[in-house]
Amino acid sequence: MDGYSLGYANIALVKYWGKKSKDPVLPYNPNISLRLDNLLSKTKIEKSLSNEDEFYINDEKQGPEEVNKMIKFISKFTPVAREKICIKSYNTVPTAAGLSSSSSGTMALVLACNEYFKLNKSTQEMVEIAKEGSGSSCRSFYKLAAWLEDGSVEELSCKLDFGMMVLVVNEDRKKISSRVAMEQCVQTSTTFASWVEKAKKDFVLMKEALKEADFEKIGEITESNALAMHETTTTSSPSFTFLTEESHRAMDIVKQLRSQGYKCYFTMDAGPNVKVLYLKEDQEKLHEEISKLWNKKIILCME
Repeated sequence: MDGYSLGYANIALVKYWGKKSKDPVLPYNPNISLRLDNLLSKTKIEKSLSNEDEFYINDEKQGPEEVNKMIKFISKFTPVAREKICIKSYNTVPTAAGLSSSSSGTMALVLACNEYFKLNKSTQEMVEIAKEGSGSSCRSFYKLAAWLEDGSVEELSCKLDFGMMVLVVNEDRKKISSRVAMEQCVQTSTTFASWVEKAKKDFVLMKEALKEADFEKIGEITESNALAMHETTTTSSPSFTFLTEESHRAMDIVKQLRSQGYKCYFTMDAGPNVKVLYLKEDQEKLHEEISKLWNKKIILCME
């Protein structure tokens, strides 16, 4: 697909869950993510052949609401006077299924705009722009990234070669969007305040673990942090959960394999699908063992 800009999904090891400010977009707690090179979006902008702005996802024309949403976002940083455009986007990431499609899609759109409108924005400038479309997308520009409470994004490093796979529970669109769910938890969850304090502590511990290349510590923090985030959904009003019986079965599989000596840990974003974090050197054997226990779709997320 020549001429397409690539945007990547990312999965948080320490979660972002709640906006402290919407203008500018600031998270309640600092968070850390890992970019997934095999879960991506491809976007290209062309001159529209009709007299209207158009938006396609996987060759399916989007309705006025989705078109207006895209145009409202890009109007913040593109020329006021412009010709009508056609945005063509292809996702390998199921949309709104808790697999960071907003992150990959927003990154790809910002890069495509930078190319089409010849904006000549730096990476840091595009990071700031992307944040306004999807908070977590600002982390997708780096392999390992930290998004801090002041809004800045820091590139991190670790000597470990990570792998990640998704145990797919459901690829359908979620009944409640991440944005709406997050706001509900901020406003009503009885455990939200304790979640923020825990996440801040987890952030410090995770940075230390990454620096020390301590995979066991990284995995333990990742699991604990994900479970604490999901607890805010069950303690909100009204109570809800993204997780299903199959989600819990997938988590149990990871725990079972770990008890057998495999180095693997789970995490879940705002959706039912379970991601498995492991070391790349263990991928072949781990995939083989998980395939014996999980008869649904498995996605290998990293090169």
